[in-house]
Amino acid sequence: MTLFWLMLIPVLLLLGCQSKIIYYPQPYHEGNKRTLEKHNGVALEYATRQGRQVAHYVPARDGTAGTIWMCFAGNGSRALDWLAFRNEWDASFGYLLVDYPGYGDCEGKPNPKSIRESSQAAVLALAGHLKMTPEALRPRLAVLGHSLGCAAGLMAAQDQVVRKVVLIAPFTTMTEMGRRVLGWPLCYLNLHRFDNQKSLAAVVKQGARVTIFHGAADEVIPVSMGRELAAAHPGVVTLHEEAGQDHNFILGSCAAKIGEAMSKR
Repeated sequence: MTLFWLMLIPVLLLLGCQSKIIYYPQPYHEGNKRTLEKHNGVALEYATRQGRQVAHYVPARDGTAGTIWMCFAGNGSRALDWLAFRNEWDASFGYLLVDYPGYGDCEGKPNPKSIRESSQAAVLALAGHLKMTPEALRPRLAVLGHSLGCAAGLMAAQDQVVRKVVLIAPFTTMTEMGRRVLGWPLCYLNLHRFDNQKSLAAVVKQGARVTIFHGAADEVIPVSMGRELAAAHPGVVTLHEEAGQDHNFILGSCAAKIGEAMSKR
């Protein structure tokens, strides 16, 4: 009986604490709000079953009605962090910056279902703000995601039938990430079953063109995962393997290249 409980303890701890392993919610401060105002952005409030949610819309710098990028950040970042790169990208782009439940000014707890529900509701909130129907808005949408945001972004791309997707440091599945950290068989206790292989296949089937950037020195999500995702869809998914780049600094170091991929027709 003692051996049984010794074996059961790590299982119970993993089941109870895995959200804290996967997600690192960060709040906003007044400085973040001033940055949003500086970029002429507005907060979009809406509600889901998780409670009050807040996304942010930043219009195009040149005032045109061009592509609107739905942006999804990594697990320790917030949606407004994307604004650090905005001035390096096409002035005709607008941005729908989506936070996850529990992040930024959003209530609730993050998980695949609640994140998906929040991004769906964010699109409806943006359509209302722009006085458009969701059907008229969808052809203008594109998706940009980093790390965990790749999973959130691919779900959004599938839901909105998005035709252009840029992913930075995507993983294959959360279970495979668990295998790297926890080993077998504990990886199968994963309750947050993000599956980028499945989502990417669905998005490609809908006609999307996908670009992946992955640092060859990524210490968090190995570049082999980016290679695997791209290899499954030759000619449709393009991989840019960036020598010397790690998991986070790739965002700043390759911002110009990422912007070029976003602008490519």
